[in-house]
Amino acid sequence: MPYSFARFLAESGRAIPMPSFDPPVLVPLRKPIAESTIGLFVSCGAQLPSDPPLLETEDISFRLLPRDVPLDRFVISHKTLIRKWALEDLNVAYPIDRLKELEAEGAFRRLAHTNVSMVGSIERYTELLQQTVPAMKAVFDAQGVDLVLLVPFCPACHRATGLIARGLEARGLPTISLSTLWEMSAAVKPPRTCFLDFPLGCSAGAPHEPAQQRDILRSVFESAPAFDPDDWAMKTLPFQFSADGNRDWEALTDDIYRSGGLAVTDRHMAAHGRVGESLVGNERAFAVKCNC
Repeated sequence: MPYSFARFLAESGRAIPMPSFDPPVLVPLRKPIAESTIGLFVSCGAQLPSDPPLLETEDISFRLLPRDVPLDRFVISHKTLIRKWALEDLNVAYPIDRLKELEAEGAFRRLAHTNVSMVGSIERYTELLQQTVPAMKAVFDAQGVDLVLLVPFCPACHRATGLIARGLEARGLPTISLSTLWEMSAAVKPPRTCFLDFPLGCSAGAPHEPAQQRDILRSVFESAPAFDPDDWAMKTLPFQFSADGNRDWEALTDDIYRSGGLAVTDRHMAAHGRVGESLVGNERAFAVKCNC
C-alpha cells in the first residue's frame, strides 16, 4: 500500500477530512509530445534570493524561474522538513536539469524558458483559482506551452497543485501531474496524474539519481497520450525509491514529522484555519465557481 499521511496524522491526533471531487474534464493534447513545448510548475517554493521571498503559507503569488539559472542559485522557501531531500538535490522537486536533458534527447520539442514556482501550503482556494491560475496560464501561453508538468511537494501542496492543474485544464491548457501522495490525488483528481510511490518531497525521483530521475520524467511524458478522458484514473509508475525495494523511507518520513515536522504542520494548519476555506462538502459548488 502507498504511504498514508492521513493515517500518520490520525495516529498523531490530527485527523483531517478529505475532499472528494468529481473527475475533471480533460482537454485533448494539442500536439504529439515529441512536438510539444513543456511548461513546469513546482510548489516547493524554489526562487531566486533576489526576488521577494515567498511566504511560508497562504501566499497565492508565484515566482518565475528562468530555465538557465544554475540550481545552486536558488533557495527553497517551503519550510516543511521533508525539504531535506530537495536540499540534497533540488532536481527531486524542481527537475530542471533532467528536463533540459530530455529536451536534448528529443523527448519533447522544447522546455519553456521561464517556469513557475509557489509555496503550495495554501487553502485560499477561490483566490488561487480565480486570480493566480489565469495569471500563471498567461505566463505559459506567452511561451507557446502545449503541456504543463506540475510537481507538488508537501501534503497541502498536493491539494493546491491538484486544483491548479484542474484550473489550467478547464481553461484549455493540458496538464500532467506527478504525485507521491495517492490519497490526496485520489481526492482532488488532477487531470493526467502519475503516481510515484516515493517519499513526500521526492516527486521527481530520488536525490543524486539522475538516470532514475530522467527515466521517471520520460515515463510521465510517454504516458500522457494514454489517459482516458472518460475514465479518470492515476497511472502508477514502476519505480522504487530504494534499489533493493525496501521501504525504510516510510519510517524515516514519519520520524521527520515527529522530530519537528509536525510543529511546522501545526503552524501551517493554524494559518489555514484563519484565512483558508474548506472544500469538504462543497466540492461541486467550488468546481463550478472556480471553473475547475
